[in-house]
Amino acid sequence: MALGMMDAVFASLTEQRSEFANAMKTWSETLRPALEAREGDRKATIAKATKQTIAAGLVVLAVAIAIIFFAGMGAIMFIIFGGVIATVGASSIAWLPLMSMKSETKQLVVGSAAESFGFKYNTLHADVSGITDWKSAGSWMKKNAKLSSGFKGDTPPTPAFDVLKQARLMPGYDDRKFEDLIEGDRAGTHFSLVECKLTQEQGSGKNKRTVTTFQGLLFHIQYPERFLGRTMIARRGWWKGVFGDKSLQKVDLVAKELNDNFTIYSNDQVEARALLTPDRMERLIALERHFKGGKLRGIFEGDHLTLALEAKDQFEAGSIWKTLVDPQRYISALTEIGLVCDVVDGFLTREWVKDKL
Repeated sequence: MALGMMDAVFASLTEQRSEFANAMKTWSETLRPALEAREGDRKATIAKATKQTIAAGLVVLAVAIAIIFFAGMGAIMFIIFGGVIATVGASSIAWLPLMSMKSETKQLVVGSAAESFGFKYNTLHADVSGITDWKSAGSWMKKNAKLSSGFKGDTPPTPAFDVLKQARLMPGYDDRKFEDLIEGDRAGTHFSLVECKLTQEQGSGKNKRTVTTFQGLLFHIQYPERFLGRTMIARRGWWKGVFGDKSLQKVDLVAKELNDNFTIYSNDQVEARALLTPDRMERLIALERHFKGGKLRGIFEGDHLTLALEAKDQFEAGSIWKTLVDPQRYISALTEIGLVCDVVDGFLTREWVKDKL
């Protein structure tokens, strides 16, 4: 990005939010030097891994030719498939440093964006920086037989998952993974956001396959006042029935368009209608639009609002295959964190809390 264009982009950001006031300074004095120092390592790592992959491929090719010479052409498809698997297996360790570099770069860039708002960010990725060969890989796997919560572990990094699961707003799964945890204080309350991916084994034998049952964002926003009832909301067509809670009754909103798009149940009709005004429902629709997601659902209960939104990967901070020294990585991260703030601000404005009932 040309210097003049970069200045213009950062100037535009500064006009959008007060939190972006030091964005240009952070990029110039902190992020750019740090990324420049890593760029040489990125190129060297890719070159080294490429050479090792080619070398492994040549060895496997020589073995495959020898097998074909003695066994004939009848097993050629099996040999090709086996050769590909062998090449990938032999060279996979060579690419791990690049994946580690991607995770570290993501932590640096998105973490800096989060800090500008006073938030904390954690990729929740497992640390594989110490793996350099198969021996160290074996030691790492033995040491990390039970991975931490951020990777595939037992304890979700925010309350959102358990809240949504207990409310039957999450699908079944055999395995779960969390990444990109953002948490902090905003609008006088605490919030957390994390990406979640659920997978499930389906079928059996040759037809067995792993299916993604959920991939998206989980929001957990605390409220300064407790809700009197329980209100549950979902995009119409996604969820059938009454959310498994017989105490809930269907809520009809004034706007026909909103009734056509959302299913709402509550055990406090007055509170539900006061909460889910057309303006506030539009905020939920805007949330879907911002993150290019869908199948929004959530629950207002106790002292929290918890939402699930299906969406593709967020907070990626750019490709590891492209130069690291690109301000767009930081600009994109700032913009995405800003959208998180829009969600929190939209639900926690002083006016909203005050006129809740």
